[in-house]
Amino acid sequence: MPTRCVTGEQSTTTTTIRTSVPAAVETIANPEMGELTEEQDKLNQNEIDYLDFMFGSSKSVFRYKKIEAGHKVKNGVKLRILTVGDSITAGFADADGKGYRKNLREGLSENKVVWAGVEEESKANGVDAWHAAYPGQTIKFITDKVGESLKQRPNLILVAAGTNDMNDNDGSNGKTPIISKEGNDPKKASERLGELIDKIVEECPDAVVLVAKVINVCDDMKSQQTRTSQFNRLIPSVVKERSRKGKHVAAVDFTGWDKDGGELRDCVHPTDKGYDLMGDWWYSFVTQIDEEWLSEPEGNDPDRENEGIDANGGLDRDIPAPDWGTIPINKKSANEVKAAAEAAKTKMTQRKCNANPTWKEAGKIALGIGSNGDWKYKKNWQLSTDDKWGGDGKVADGIGRDWRYVRLVDMDGDGKADYVWVDPNSGEILCWINNLPGHWTEAGNNKGVIGSGVKGSKYIYLADMNGDGATDYLVVNPDNGSVKVWWNYGPDANWVNGWKFVEGGEIASGVPHANLATLRFPDINGDGRADYVYIGAGGSLRHYLNVGGKGSTELLFHAQEGIATGAVSDISKLVFADMNGDGRDDYLIWDNDAGLTGFLNQRTHKEGVPVFINQGPEKTIADGIHKDYKRIRLADLDGDGKDDYAYVDDNGGLQLWYNRGECDDSIVIDGIRFADVDGDGADDYIWVDPKSGAPTIYLNKGPNENDANGWLWEPVNSGNALSFPSDIATGPEVMFGDVDGNGYSDYLNVEAESGKMDLYWNNPDYVAKDDWFEAHGTSASGLGKGKNVRFADIDGDGLADYIYLKENGGTVIYKSTFANKGGPYWKALPDADASGIGQRPEEIQFYDVNGDGLADYVWTQSIDGAVRVWLNQYPEPWKDIGVISGDAGTSGNNIRWATLQEGGRADLIIVDPKTGAIGAWLNSCDDLAPELIFVDTPPVCNKESDFPGHVKIEKSWVDEPPFVCDDWFGNIDKRVTDGFNEEKVWKDEYNHKVRYRVQWREGCKTELGGRKDMDVLNPMEDYSVRCRDAFQMPWDYCWDENDGVGAYQDIRCLRYSIEAGI
Repeated sequence: MPTRCVTGEQSTTTTTIRTSVPAAVETIANPEMGELTEEQDKLNQNEIDYLDFMFGSSKSVFRYKKIEAGHKVKNGVKLRILTVGDSITAGFADADGKGYRKNLREGLSENKVVWAGVEEESKANGVDAWHAAYPGQTIKFITDKVGESLKQRPNLILVAAGTNDMNDNDGSNGKTPIISKEGNDPKKASERLGELIDKIVEECPDAVVLVAKVINVCDDMKSQQTRTSQFNRLIPSVVKERSRKGKHVAAVDFTGWDKDGGELRDCVHPTDKGYDLMGDWWYSFVTQIDEEWLSEPEGNDPDRENEGIDANGGLDRDIPAPDWGTIPINKKSANEVKAAAEAAKTKMTQRKCNANPTWKEAGKIALGIGSNGDWKYKKNWQLSTDDKWGGDGKVADGIGRDWRYVRLVDMDGDGKADYVWVDPNSGEILCWINNLPGHWTEAGNNKGVIGSGVKGSKYIYLADMNGDGATDYLVVNPDNGSVKVWWNYGPDANWVNGWKFVEGGEIASGVPHANLATLRFPDINGDGRADYVYIGAGGSLRHYLNVGGKGSTELLFHAQEGIATGAVSDISKLVFADMNGDGRDDYLIWDNDAGLTGFLNQRTHKEGVPVFINQGPEKTIADGIHKDYKRIRLADLDGDGKDDYAYVDDNGGLQLWYNRGECDDSIVIDGIRFADVDGDGADDYIWVDPKSGAPTIYLNKGPNENDANGWLWEPVNSGNALSFPSDIATGPEVMFGDVDGNGYSDYLNVEAESGKMDLYWNNPDYVAKDDWFEAHGTSASGLGKGKNVRFADIDGDGLADYIYLKENGGTVIYKSTFANKGGPYWKALPDADASGIGQRPEEIQFYDVNGDGLADYVWTQSIDGAVRVWLNQYPEPWKDIGVISGDAGTSGNNIRWATLQEGGRADLIIVDPKTGAIGAWLNSCDDLAPELIFVDTPPVCNKESDFPGHVKIEKSWVDEPPFVCDDWFGNIDKRVTDGFNEEKVWKDEYNHKVRYRVQWREGCKTELGGRKDMDVLNPMEDYSVRCRDAFQMPWDYCWDENDGVGAYQDIRCLRYSIEAGI
């Protein structure tokens, strides 16, 4: 072998190499060598030692030797260390996330160690957490990303990269995902390693750079193992080339790490013990650095004070256990129940209360019916089959920017998560609107930019704080947990970037322990508003419930204290998402394969303090895809209410699995209904099966001293569900209301998506049978979401009207005209509409609180069950009478309303959500309107002799007066005076005629409230007697006396006449 001249920074002498050194030794000095063999790598230790001496390898290749911890490096110089690499450097799968950094720092205890790097391993909780490592990435990717970390001017840089470059999946074998994106040729990978080193020494010329011969994979991955050995043999020459130029670069040899006890958990990554050993080896290498190479680091240390888990008081270790509350239902004696009922009962069918209600507690009057679901999520993740982006589940190509800053949130309020990228430095937002299965479109009018940003992305949270469906822009101060908001009002061509954000100032002043590592904004109670939650030790949770108004910019947070004791030590693995589509975010835990398990969020007696239902061991919810869980986004991309599973690739592209899992997450209260199905004037107790929609009915028989609870409920069909209707609707779609005014509540199937209503008549002839509902078909086309639909009598005609609640609580009302059997069945009633109170539709119902026959606007607050009412004064505006019932001691979601006795006033019911037991507070009144004299004179019955050949007016014709009143007299000027005389002839299906007439009584004078006129529809002015009563009362009075030929009734200045059919 010819002699060679070796030149380095340590020596300029010429040395002749002995010819007995094996040819393989040339690989150390010759960077141009190509293919190597295993045999060439097996140098004996004597030959290596000789080579080290000859080439001055004390500064080019370091080998492990045992060094006791506590060795002072260069008199204790500060070491600002940057660790650079892939998942092994990051500490992938290490129990505490610290990887080798912990043992390295402990070994260097005589030096001050400061970790550089912009990447944080969050489960390390701020200790040994920082680095410049990129799991799953190749040398080129690391080169492209390391720049930000180098700006922190470390004086010691530890590089271990190339494992992924040697992976079999380089794209040539058809296997996915592609890992070695630039190919897996060892020679080319070593060249890329050289480029990484060059970038490092250019940016940090004063730093010492140690470059590792990486630990190898196990024997099960033979081809990658072989390539890794070849790659490692090339590293010293790559390093030597730089060190000869005076750079402080040396190679460190980990190839014997496994023989020293190093263990792999998955053929690639070290076990916890293996990471500790790596730390010991790195410590040994650091102690071998020539002291002349090391100097104090340039500039200031990275500012970590407010960036980690230690900010703002650090991790809370004293979060209390949840207080789920108790249901405020007390058992009363039968005599006490009877006394409450008597005190609240009205002696006549309809009698108005002139004051706010007083409540008579009847206590527990029913034990409950129904059953709860099993609350077990059954996973079913469906890979997207869309091929617009090349198949394999891909639904977006990405934008070529750092995947870490991709977020999936609903920016335009359409219920589907959009694609958002938040600039890491400025917080600028780029957005693409989700049109799946169509293509994504740029939001705004500035190439996708919709917000200029306020601060770096780490401080930016995106959450819907006011429940309007559009995600708002939040900036968190890690010093105190305070939050500032920019309200998202969506697309606006007149706004900068074509998107309207309005600064809203501080919405939360913050609390101790809330920082960037612990603070989250999930929706805990399913009200559409993001809540303020921080994570404590062990994954415990403390909750501040957001109770601001719907769409309001005025927010209020209620401290609900602890809501979970915790189930995960690494809080970075805790994620909130809605798996079952109930609107409530669930408590989920990642595993190392990006699999999921966790706990479903079930409501309790106390609003915002759920019980979390355990779903079982790892992977119960999702198996995972063997990827870094930090690349997974859980978001609803198809608008079905359930969060889907999206993997973000290096380009920011999305691979999507749709959430098609199922869960019987019903609880008894969901099926509870109260409606008068037997026509006796009192609401009955009904439970609707959540799957089939079949009703189980218990008829309300009122107070009963022989009943154990003092109130008798009589089962229909032996307490079994009716056989019809069944399997025509799910439980949440079933409502009840008397739309035809016959006194019997009908079964209404309201479609969830559209609000379309299919009607099943309640036929009185079917009473006491199990099939007493008769299909009628689609009777209303719908105005929007079924959950926003209500049925109640708004205009006092005895028919339940169709009410659609807007998102702000405003109404669109269509009055029922079902007395007209042939249709049309609905008529717009805009003069009855309420403008809204800025609260959620879910909290708004319509019940007759004061007994005047008109359904009032009732807002039951979820937070505490307090009730505020706006009285229905139709046709006059709604009247706010304030709070009629204060803190109920339970969530407003547990409150229902029912008219339990004759009298027409709705009673307040509290339901135990899991048993269906009910407690009643009966609606009494201290200021009842006087018992009104209906008429000035008794009814006058027509004589049969005046109607020769008449047809007897049948009882079934009693349905007609409401139609006549509304359709005829309702279309004229309601307020009439002297000389009024109108009539309407009604024909039934057999062409039998009935004449209805209203006329001013000659010479009659009246003065009501300063007016000298009367209301045809409501002559008594207090709504206690209406047009329909005026016809029905004389007919009923005279029917048995004159064979149904009719009668007339004088009510103040109006005479109402009904005359026989002919």
